[in-house]
Amino acid sequence: QVQVQFQSVLNEYVKGKISTDQMKAKVEWETRWQWPFEGYRPIFEAARDLKIPLIALNVDSEDLAQVESGGLPNLSKEKLFQYIPDRAGFAAFAKPIQYKVYVDYVIQPSYALHKEMGLLRYTISGQKLEEEMPFRNFFSGRILWDEAMASKASEWTKANPEGLIIGLVGADHVKFRDGIPGRFERQAADGQSCTSVMLNPTLIDTRPSGSIGIKDNSYSPDQITLQLRYVKEGVDLTSSDRFLPENTGGV
Repeated sequence: QVQVQFQSVLNEYVKGKISTDQMKAKVEWETRWQWPFEGYRPIFEAARDLKIPLIALNVDSEDLAQVESGGLPNLSKEKLFQYIPDRAGFAAFAKPIQYKVYVDYVIQPSYALHKEMGLLRYTISGQKLEEEMPFRNFFSGRILWDEAMASKASEWTKANPEGLIIGLVGADHVKFRDGIPGRFERQAADGQSCTSVMLNPTLIDTRPSGSIGIKDNSYSPDQITLQLRYVKEGVDLTSSDRFLPENTGGV
C-alpha cells in the first residue's frame, strides 16, 4: 500500500533507523491510504524484526489523481514509462475477450460501488472534480495501478531470482488472473510464477456483477460462492497453454 516515492523510508525502517510510527508518518499513510494502519502494523513490524525487505509498489497519489481527472494522456511520457515499461504488452493484455469479461465482472461493479459510496467526485488525492469521475478515467486509474504494481514486483523478482515476493492488495486486484497476477506473469522471467490467495472474501467478491449491493454484503461463509475458471478437456495442465482464453471457460 506504500507508494513508490517512499521506498527510501521503507529501507530506513527495515534497517531499524526509524520507528514504526515514524515510518507511518513519513509515508504519509493517513492522507494517502484509506485503510487503518493498525491492521498492517504487525506485518510491518514482523518484516522489520526479521530484516525482510519491504517494497513500495503503489502508484504515487499525485500521478494517479492526474489519470483519474484526465485519463492516461494526462501523464507525461516519462511517468508513463516509469509505471508501464512494457507498453506493447500493456496494450495487448486488454485485447482478449476474456479481459472484457473480467472488466464486466470486476471493474464495473467496483465503479458502481464507488458511485454508491459517493467517492467519484474526488480523486485519490482529494481533488474535487467538477463532474463525477467517468468510467473511462476510473478504469484507466485501475489498470495503471495494476500494471505499475506488477511491473515493480517483476523488476524485484528479476533482480532477486531466488527471492519470494508477497504482495498485500485489494481483492479486485487479484481476481481471475487479469489484475496484478496476470500482468506480473506477463512480465516475469522464465520459471517465475504467481499464486494469488483471497483472504476473507465477502459476498460482493464472489457473486455476479451488480447482484449484490454494499448494504447486502456479508462475510458469512454459507453465502459466499466459489468462482473458478476451468481448463477445457485435452489441454496440457503443465503448459502455459492452460492460461490461453480459448482453452479456459467459466468464472
